[in-house]
Amino acid sequence: MSNIAGGTDEQTNEILNENIMKRVIELAYSSNYGVRKEAIRVIANVVSSLKEHVISAVESGALEALYNFVSDGNANVVFFVLQSIETILKVGTATGRSYAQKVVNIDGLEALERLAGSQNAAVQQKAKDILKSFFTE
Repeated sequence: MSNIAGGTDEQTNEILNENIMKRVIELAYSSNYGVRKEAIRVIANVVSSLKEHVISAVESGALEALYNFVSDGNANVVFFVLQSIETILKVGTATGRSYAQKVVNIDGLEALERLAGSQNAAVQQKAKDILKSFFTE
């Protein structure tokens, strides 16, 4: 599924148009780690393409699902998730959508602040970059 989401824009449209994304979001909360991780990859691939895809994914619950995964413990996975969150926030800023406020509403700001103190340098820097870019006055 993540390969399809990472494919052409038309393939990604099919995932979004057929409400497959809603099922993917549900799977992102699975008790099975492998299923959760694959669902997060699908979400990340969807939000790495067109602005319209990002908007649709966020409307389906992608941002909440991504934040649910930031405590994974695997630094590579967390970094990958942070990149997707950053992309969503950039699209929100570019399109006038309040995705940063949505992050605050789901307690995502606390997660970012915690990750800014991560022992993994890449995760730490990415979290700090997101905080600086989207959450400073």
